[in-house]
Amino acid sequence: MVSSSAIILEQVSKTTIQLILREPFYGHFFTGIIREVSSYVPTMAIGTTSNRMLQLYINPQFWEYELDTPELRYGLLKHEILHIVLKHIFQIGKYSNKKIFNIAADIVVNQYIEKKQLPEGAVLISDFSSLSLELNKDVGYYYEKLIKEWNDIGSFLGVESNAYEKLPSQQKKFVDLMNKGGWQFEMHDSWITDLQKLPESDKKIIERLLIKIIDTSVKRVGPKYIGTLPAGVQYQIEQIMESMAPSFDWKRALRIFAGNSTRTYIKNTISKPSKRYGSVPGIKIKNRKKILVAIDTSRSIDLEELMEFFSELYYIWRQKTEICVVECDTKIHNTYMYKGQLPNTVHGRGGTNFNEPIAYANEKYIADAIIYFTDGFGNTPVVKNRKPIMWVISSKGINNTNVLWDSLSGQKIKIHKKISI
Repeated sequence: MVSSSAIILEQVSKTTIQLILREPFYGHFFTGIIREVSSYVPTMAIGTTSNRMLQLYINPQFWEYELDTPELRYGLLKHEILHIVLKHIFQIGKYSNKKIFNIAADIVVNQYIEKKQLPEGAVLISDFSSLSLELNKDVGYYYEKLIKEWNDIGSFLGVESNAYEKLPSQQKKFVDLMNKGGWQFEMHDSWITDLQKLPESDKKIIERLLIKIIDTSVKRVGPKYIGTLPAGVQYQIEQIMESMAPSFDWKRALRIFAGNSTRTYIKNTISKPSKRYGSVPGIKIKNRKKILVAIDTSRSIDLEELMEFFSELYYIWRQKTEICVVECDTKIHNTYMYKGQLPNTVHGRGGTNFNEPIAYANEKYIADAIIYFTDGFGNTPVVKNRKPIMWVISSKGINNTNVLWDSLSGQKIKIHKKISI
């Protein structure tokens, strides 16, 4: 006779197949997680094996009686996957109020799951509509909003008689959730009891494993699919992929591009004609470099990186390069010849349109090459560049997992800042 554990694991496998078919990244990611049916946990929880592998524990009664439809099973597996991908399982130790963190983490992940796929009592952002919470924020944002609300409620309860009855319905629900708990908190207990008690060296091993699973999943589904994921999930994946990138000297790559973007011309010398041979004055082969530098001045550009980029322009300018700077967001706001000075300010801070600077380099300032500093977020340019172009992508901008990367023709380099995973 087949055991109940085997039946549940078979049902988990079927749900994984549905994830792969409907949302491939989550499905492929989940194939890298070990599963075990166990009464060790009251509901469902992420923990580790003895050899420090990530493992999903599933309580058989919870699976069979609380998650009694394929959609609920789909939703709760996706719920756990999102907690792992967004690294909530590692972040809880940084926050003093664990219950508030649990609620904040669930607000994050449940935004990406259909309501019909969540059990009754699941924490939703709509449960806190009075706080006017923004969508697609990280756990830290929601934690700060919730902790302030909780402190305000506590102050009110401490001074008012029959204060609980006077609370608005949403605040009552918040108090009940904090005081009585529920399956939502039980699903996160192992983050504290297991993961947070591990030595730092073991945590690093698990985090490296997580990175490897994400890398494998991205390769399986392709960068274009990653671009369709919710913004918060996509950002986390891109940050992790960025951390895996080998150290890259973007400054050297920029200098090589600028140095190769040269045309030559012949210049007569001022030497007198030769009396002996009767020759004409001598000639010299001279190099000329004219580069148009387009600066994306949309509001998403990091000013610190912009200043770093201008410091590299100074090096290129010192090599006798003529540089015309074009500041542009949705339109060109300013043009000037670079003379080795940092600008006091840049003009724009709106949206992004790549076309006008390219057209300017084609028709008005006939450049030998174009260097475009941007985060890469914008519509594919329809104006074709007539000269070589290099896109210098800010560290917070797109990378090669984003569908926009391939839409930019020409060379692309990314300012790479090592981040802590």
